[in-house]
Amino acid sequence: MELNTTIVRDFLWESYSVYSDREFLRSVQDISHEEKRDRFIDHALDNWLLVRYKRDPGFVLHVMGAVNGNAAVQQRIREIVLLLFGETARISYSDDEPLGPKGSTEIMQKAIREGKNPFEEAALYLKDPAEIDQYNKDRTERERESKMRYLQGRLEDAESRVDNDLEIIAIRRLMLDLKTGRYYGHQMGSDDPLFPAAGFTGDILLASQRYLFQNLKFRGRYFATSDQALPEMSLHECIVWMLPFQHTLEKAIFGESIIDLYAEHKDPAALWKFEVDLTTIAGYEWFLTLSREEKVAVLNGDYPFTIREDMLSPLANLGLDLSWYFLNKQNQLFYATLYEHAAKIGEYAYSREKIGDKKYFIASAVATCYREFEDYKAALKWYEIALKLTKKLDLANRIYKELIERKNCAEMRYYMSGSEVFRKEIARIEMDAKQRPSEIRASVIYNLAEACRRTGHHDLEYTYLIEFTSLADLDNPKLGPSLERLELFNINLDDTDFHGIRDIEARERAEVYGRRYVNAVRSFQHADASRWIERLILLRPTSALYQEKAALYRHKGQIGQAIELYRRAVEYGDEPEEDTFRWMSIALLSTWASGEVVPEAIESIRTAFHCWGGRHCEEGEQAYDVVLKPVVYETATWHNPTLSTQFIQAFIGEFISIGLPGNPALLIGDAFLGHSMSSEGRQWFQAALERTETPSERTRILCMIAESFFMEGDHRAAVEWFKHAQENDPELPDVYVGMARCHTCLMEYDRASADISKACELDPDNEAYRDLKGEIDMLSAHVIGLPRISSEEIRSIFRTGDWLLFSVYKGPERGIYDLGPVVIQYGKGVEKLLHESLLLPIRERIRSDNMFCSDPHDGVRAMFWKGFDEKKIPRLPFTLKTVLGNDEKSLALGQWGYLSNDIRKTRANPVTLAFSDMLQERGFSMNTLNELGKLCRDLSLERNGAAHISFYSRDEVMEKRGEMVKIINDIIGIVSRSGGDSQSA
Repeated sequence: MELNTTIVRDFLWESYSVYSDREFLRSVQDISHEEKRDRFIDHALDNWLLVRYKRDPGFVLHVMGAVNGNAAVQQRIREIVLLLFGETARISYSDDEPLGPKGSTEIMQKAIREGKNPFEEAALYLKDPAEIDQYNKDRTERERESKMRYLQGRLEDAESRVDNDLEIIAIRRLMLDLKTGRYYGHQMGSDDPLFPAAGFTGDILLASQRYLFQNLKFRGRYFATSDQALPEMSLHECIVWMLPFQHTLEKAIFGESIIDLYAEHKDPAALWKFEVDLTTIAGYEWFLTLSREEKVAVLNGDYPFTIREDMLSPLANLGLDLSWYFLNKQNQLFYATLYEHAAKIGEYAYSREKIGDKKYFIASAVATCYREFEDYKAALKWYEIALKLTKKLDLANRIYKELIERKNCAEMRYYMSGSEVFRKEIARIEMDAKQRPSEIRASVIYNLAEACRRTGHHDLEYTYLIEFTSLADLDNPKLGPSLERLELFNINLDDTDFHGIRDIEARERAEVYGRRYVNAVRSFQHADASRWIERLILLRPTSALYQEKAALYRHKGQIGQAIELYRRAVEYGDEPEEDTFRWMSIALLSTWASGEVVPEAIESIRTAFHCWGGRHCEEGEQAYDVVLKPVVYETATWHNPTLSTQFIQAFIGEFISIGLPGNPALLIGDAFLGHSMSSEGRQWFQAALERTETPSERTRILCMIAESFFMEGDHRAAVEWFKHAQENDPELPDVYVGMARCHTCLMEYDRASADISKACELDPDNEAYRDLKGEIDMLSAHVIGLPRISSEEIRSIFRTGDWLLFSVYKGPERGIYDLGPVVIQYGKGVEKLLHESLLLPIRERIRSDNMFCSDPHDGVRAMFWKGFDEKKIPRLPFTLKTVLGNDEKSLALGQWGYLSNDIRKTRANPVTLAFSDMLQERGFSMNTLNELGKLCRDLSLERNGAAHISFYSRDEVMEKRGEMVKIINDIIGIVSRSGGDSQSA
């Protein structure tokens, strides 16, 4: 048998995701609700690692160091990859168009195929952020399609095997993630009635969202409430992470490693995806070893990215032309405006280069990177090094490059020594250039013009540009841009101070600063973001920039500076809604910093309300979002309920004193509820009840309290609060819809159906209500309401029937199916349910009553069992003899149809009468017994036909199951309503 290596090569991470989700699902089977909730919280944290890992290059370096120092994790990674290889090698799937490397590497490969200059194409791509964003979107879509094809193949393979439900759920969850671009791991198995323990319940989803919201610092990035575009990935592409065992593992699976591919001059792209996925798995497996507190601390950390030697040293093992590699990376980072990192790459290359002329070009490039980064001191240092190294060049190059490096040094000294020094030095360079051939002179003059442009000496720039255009050949590539620049000067001839030119230069710098800032925020590089936003503020301060900078200082915990920056934002602000947010932020931060609601905080709250001034109140409660959101967002992380309550009480006090419309406690509660903080919301809903002024508002608050319990999964409590709302307003359809939702979650489909029918009656034109009614009817016909049954043994009988059905019929379609084993299990479950919840307690009472039995072991007295003509006591009917005989037997389904008639005919028998009275005590009237008998008879007919004579097509199987499940749920509902031994009794 030939082993398939393409899956583990091209889809290692996807295969691992299926494996890890399957193992997670296995871990949440048969555990308590509290344990399950905790595991889902940890699972959510584990998956936020991937969000951070994909976006933050500094975080990747942190993870790399942790994994490289952990031998146990490395051993586990080896074992898992070999296990995945064993699982996938038998599957005959391969992608006809596997995706190669991404980013600039793919751009260059495409350029080579199309006969274009790869370096030029990469430079054009890296210079344009819009093109990078578009490329990221296109690449993501191509990856999605490729992965979906693989997962579809995996799903078909999984469905062809028996007893493989957890893997199927895991594959479907991963497919859902890929389709939506969102993480749905918390919902694994939620649609699968066979594995209720595998999926989330409402309170588990709430608990995980609440925990993350309260404990993660960078919630906007994790929860997709801010810009979710991927950052530019050039820094990620610089990280070379090779695990110690990687080459051995590659040779074992593929027969050759990445080292072999380079040594044999083969395309290394073949193993690109495997290597990327391997390191991602490594990071994930390391994260799994951490405690919850450690995971939160890791995710809340800042990891400034810097080019490190351990990122680059593994390249020495690949036999690459390192000079070419470093030059390529330096150019890539430079065009991506990542100047400081490009400089570090250059410094690393310089330290390893031995040839003098190459050292010169590296030193000059490093200096230019520092110049663009505006670290002029470092730039001068490297330009001076480059100037000395011009002696290593051939004569022709030395003459020209010496002049250029002198110009570069003069430009850098301008920033330290001022304009006079700069003007004197470039004048000398100009004089020396006149002694050189016209071609050299023209190039030097152009470079002088550029130096003057960058330093703001636009009068000299204009002069040098005119001289250059008179010297340059017509085919000189610099001639066109120079003439355009001169045209700009000519348009602004009256602007002797060059204000227009300076504005253009400032806008161009602002574009670079803005690009760097956005990319830093997208990649969690907050220290870098602070640097670039400060430069933006120096260029042109705005209220938005100060607000952004304040948010960065809040992340760093520098509360005093953040408050001051919010105040500066207010000074520059002219939008009342934005100023409202800023003043409220000041109030919150000053309260948190002081540990109490200080007068400054109260004054800031008051100012925030005055800024807002009740604007847009006609829009309803949404108009209050601008003041409510920062309150909820900030207090959620305080972990100090007393302080939070004090602040909100101060907020409510100012709200009332100003006379704003609305119930502030209700507004606060609603805002908390919207952020999954149900208990906090309920606290303020309870407070709102005390201030309610109208019956309609009271009803609404009661419904909101019910919703808070619903979110927590306490559907019983939710029903009770909806009932309070119903008492307050019996004609409100939403109340009945709420109760219907609760009963549906409790699988009390009979009650849910009655509630939604009432809502449809009150509002017959509401399409949403009709849709919900259809969904409830569908659930009633497809999902057995097991939670309403207290006996685990009975629940397991029904589960076995479902397991038989789905395990046997989910494979390749056949012509006919035998439904017998399934319906036998369903019938057995119903018989046992009715026996244990209804008949067995009555049997025990009658057989323990001395009036009817002299001894429980002797059976019913003969006069009652056989009848006694003298006393006109009829004999017991067969149905009651079955229940009350010495051998404990359950009543067959078909016999339930005769039970009510048998009782009527033999009521003169005291045992029958007692049996009837005991049924009545348990809520079973004769009408109810008739209804139950009809349902049992119908189910018996289905069972007998399916078990003995009938075979069905695939569609008929599911249709028949639907009919039987509807009957089973109706029986469960009758037992529950009548006080049988069920969980909803």
